[in-house]
Amino acid sequence: MKQADKIVMIGLDGVPLDLIQRWAASGHLPTLRRLMSTGVVGPLRSTVPPTSGPSWSSFMTGMNPGKTGIYDFLYRREGTYQFPPVNASLRGGTTLWRYLSDAGYRVGVLNIPMSYPVEPVNGYMISGWMTPYKATDYTYPSDLREELEREIGHYRIYPTETFAENRKESFLRATYDLLEMLTRTAVYLAQTRPTDVLMTVFFDTDRILHQLWHYLDPDHPWRRDREDREWVVRDYFHQLDESIASVLDAAQTDENTLVIVLSDHGMGRAQNFIVLNNWLLEVDLLRLKSDPWTRLKEFMFHQGFTLRNVHQVLDRLGLARQAEYVAGYFVDHLLKMVFLSFLDVDWERSRAYSFGRHLGSIYINLKGREPQGIVEPGAEYEAVRDEIEQLAQEFRDPRTGRKLIGQVIRREEVYTGPYLDRAPDLILRPAEPSDIFFGLADFGHRETVSMVYRYSGMHRDDGMLIMSGPGVRPGGEIEGAAIVDIAPTVLHTMDLPIPSDMDGRVLTEAFMSDYLEAFPIRIGQPAVYAGMEEVSYTEEGEKEILERLRGLGYLG
Repeated sequence: MKQADKIVMIGLDGVPLDLIQRWAASGHLPTLRRLMSTGVVGPLRSTVPPTSGPSWSSFMTGMNPGKTGIYDFLYRREGTYQFPPVNASLRGGTTLWRYLSDAGYRVGVLNIPMSYPVEPVNGYMISGWMTPYKATDYTYPSDLREELEREIGHYRIYPTETFAENRKESFLRATYDLLEMLTRTAVYLAQTRPTDVLMTVFFDTDRILHQLWHYLDPDHPWRRDREDREWVVRDYFHQLDESIASVLDAAQTDENTLVIVLSDHGMGRAQNFIVLNNWLLEVDLLRLKSDPWTRLKEFMFHQGFTLRNVHQVLDRLGLARQAEYVAGYFVDHLLKMVFLSFLDVDWERSRAYSFGRHLGSIYINLKGREPQGIVEPGAEYEAVRDEIEQLAQEFRDPRTGRKLIGQVIRREEVYTGPYLDRAPDLILRPAEPSDIFFGLADFGHRETVSMVYRYSGMHRDDGMLIMSGPGVRPGGEIEGAAIVDIAPTVLHTMDLPIPSDMDGRVLTEAFMSDYLEAFPIRIGQPAVYAGMEEVSYTEEGEKEILERLRGLGYLG
């Protein structure tokens, strides 16, 4: 018995296990079906919240967000109430590819979200989602970019279309074109730059399921018919299955290769958006200024002059076709000047605010932390958290009267580490998982609760995991795995010690007992929290990231 001499990891962003199992069982995903039959399969628990920024950061470090410091797509810039995009330089912890490179293994890192800016590795690296659209420094080594342009053609990280029913065909063409280009890139690199560990992510699966979930769900409120539309999404995944086969073949995988296919979170129906800052206004925890300009903006807000409504008009006019929307909007500060925003908040009378997506993230306007904080640390801070928790239990849908909040979580209950101070003070879980908190646009919509826009699907806590290779139990199921467990499992497979302060564990239940006896787990020194020197996006790059998030429906 021996350990694997090679690992290939393939990420499918946002893919739930039940879809893969159903389509594999019906013969549409032969590659994934084979991997499941020869290995173990099961759900993979994401982070809190289950979104790509924190989840992929935990994948690459084996640490919870309290140690990576990545809780969302945005963060509050020190000394301000401004919320620029996060990037890899803000991430604490040491990456999996850094450990492997330092141990002498050759690595290939392709298209993993939250990997920009790139870092030197023993091999190559191409950053993924959250890379500025016009960046030219997204590869290591730097001359790899020119090589890709020469050998592959125009290399793209992002799609060129977003979904609308009246341009479905162009959306699907752009989607297949991107898949084909990324597949050719992965195959080319696997053939020309062999590695001991290859990691690549197909991120567009997340976008497909976000925007086409109603095709999978005939009872979705967007649907007006019972026509079978599942095949549209299933056909894409069939092509993706062929892409996975091509990558595995190019990487020359054999019986000595550990193959891991995973997703960072799942997906399910999205039905309602909850604008948490609107609720905080309603319960008097967040207050607006009383100057004439703010009052005018507030009046216009209640009349429907909101970012979401303006975007819907642009979309109908065909002016918001590309996911980046470079031509559809101006700078973020100008948007805040025009629409009701945090620029209009009277911070000296506000005790709480929200920014963040999916779960309800509430931050206390804490003295000494926020620039105009008014809540004293200690007893007053705890009293405000208690008050919000009680109010949250009474928070109901104004349209139906149903209870909206299922659980209120305090940050110390789910996070530990040196970056706990970056975490939201309270996290609200919805009572109904199809309710999505909508907090990245300050005040994105005049209604506190309304039907979803742009997305018919949204994240769920559990992604998927398939492992096949040396020592792995064939045809088995695995329970209790989490995304923080992938890094220590990979390190153990490559005969490296597990840093003692990684939150993840080696997934021993995936392996046969005699394998574990032959290769016992070793615990090493604590990980290093600070990685790269902190780098800010350029002003132009920051605008592009914000526009992309907004265009994809994340901001408004």
